[in-house]
Amino acid sequence: MNHPQRTVGLTGIAILLALSLSPSWVTGKEKKSSMDIEGGILDEIHLKVATLSPDVPVVIRKFSTEGASLGTAEEKDAPPQRKEAISAMQKVAPDLLLDSLTAELKAQGVFKELITEEGAAVPENAIVVEGGFVLFDPGSRAKRYWGGFGAGKSGVGVEGKITSATGETLAEFKHRKHSGIGIGGGDYFKFLSDDTKDVGRDIARFLDAWATGKRLDKE
Repeated sequence: MNHPQRTVGLTGIAILLALSLSPSWVTGKEKKSSMDIEGGILDEIHLKVATLSPDVPVVIRKFSTEGASLGTAEEKDAPPQRKEAISAMQKVAPDLLLDSLTAELKAQGVFKELITEEGAAVPENAIVVEGGFVLFDPGSRAKRYWGGFGAGKSGVGVEGKITSATGETLAEFKHRKHSGIGIGGGDYFKFLSDDTKDVGRDIARFLDAWATGKRLDKE
């Protein structure tokens, strides 16, 4: 004797088991790759290789400021101080980031050879750190003063990559730091300078953690 209800029930159970064991695309939910990290040491990290040797020279190139968004300095009624701060930052930001990144790498002591001279030869076993600024946002001094925590905060953002000496991309990243507290609303230039230095230090921390097998998904 056939038992249609039992057959349907067993079929339903089989389907549920198949879905639970199937790749994520079957359920419409994509599994996040362990090579893509968000909200960790950096805002976004996209690795092309899982590990990095600490025994390689590190070539660090100055980040470009060309094409970066200027945030509140681009507002129609922006006070001249914002634009002045941005103009000054564009001149010094590449050096500030380079210096803070290099200083942090030296302090950690993971990499033995750092090369920062412009035009220096790239050793064949080296990695190259390069990128550009995508945001200089002075925020709003008035909002910081009157709005309290988080209001009118400044921000500096970068995008970059790590490549081999032959140009192969080993990792890509995006990161932003911001400041929002200061006496009388704070100084635009100082906030942007501090943000830039913080970005450099965080990139160094990422490189150190990557080369020593530490977790990248924690700050």
